[in-house]
Amino acid sequence: MPMPTKPRGMTSLEIAIIVAIVLIIAVAVGWYLYTTFVASTTGQPRLNVVTATLYSNGTLKIFVVNPGPVDVQVSAIELAGQVQSVNQKITVGGNATLTAKFTGQWTPGTMLPGRVILSGGQSFPFNAIVKP
Repeated sequence: MPMPTKPRGMTSLEIAIIVAIVLIIAVAVGWYLYTTFVASTTGQPRLNVVTATLYSNGTLKIFVVNPGPVDVQVSAIELAGQVQSVNQKITVGGNATLTAKFTGQWTPGTMLPGRVILSGGQSFPFNAIVKP
């Protein structure tokens, strides 16, 4: 008696596995395209720190420019571990001079690290030069 042979073609289990793999790939590609589109339509705030000067009396002056694509709200300035609250809105294409007062002794000619903090939590680093 001859042995039974496997029928030609694919069984329903093999078809189901292939359909599942194709479906997973299609969902992954669709999700990638969707997130890329959403990220390109909603702008992330940007802020360019042009100059940062700390005078020996503790006054910090920072000149910033907002290149866009959205208005930014500055909430604080951090310098050498000290944080000072600042409340200033800068429109797209606009610029502003931010001023804050810090306490401490600084040597003229040195540079101190700092950052401008926006209301959304984004921060933009700068180095302030100490002037007499």
